[in-house]
Amino acid sequence: MKEFVTVGRVKDGHGLKGELFITLFAGEAAWLPKLKELRLIPPGDLEGPAKTFPVRHARLHKNGLIVLSPDIRGRNEAESLKGWMLEIPGEFLVSEAGEQIYLAEIENFKVDVEGRGEIGRITGFSSNGIQDLLVVATDKGEFEIPFVDAFVQEIDYENETIRMSLPIGLLGEEQDGEPNDGLLNRSASPSN
Repeated sequence: MKEFVTVGRVKDGHGLKGELFITLFAGEAAWLPKLKELRLIPPGDLEGPAKTFPVRHARLHKNGLIVLSPDIRGRNEAESLKGWMLEIPGEFLVSEAGEQIYLAEIENFKVDVEGRGEIGRITGFSSNGIQDLLVVATDKGEFEIPFVDAFVQEIDYENETIRMSLPIGLLGEEQDGEPNDGLLNRSASPSN
């Protein structure tokens, strides 16, 4: 697990007191009660120096958060942080036994597919609006695999492996002698 995980972006200042409106990349923030300090990273420089601010108050708002820090004095200062990325400690994204997992917990896990063996590693995540997608780097390119119960057989935390059962064609294999169209293959070029 990474030390810090990027979970949102400052969209704008909010109100006159210097509150920040931060949009979240995920639809929830179960970690919000643990948030005692904002860690913001400059836009376009995720390796750049972080600015930290104590949190006086934070609440959910639309698809994000409204956060007030005593160290951000007024709307102009809040607006100067527009575009900065919010990071939280990776330890905030560790599920307890029986809870739904956080995707960050399985980043870099190997993907083992029934009947095909290890196909690659999870390098990131996406969404199609209905379900989460695992971005998996394989020797054939990057593929987006739906992260759904029907496909997941086991998550082996000790060996950092996800065992899956996937339909033929999802990874660009030939089906009945016909090549797959590569729609889920990020590295495939569109064919007309």
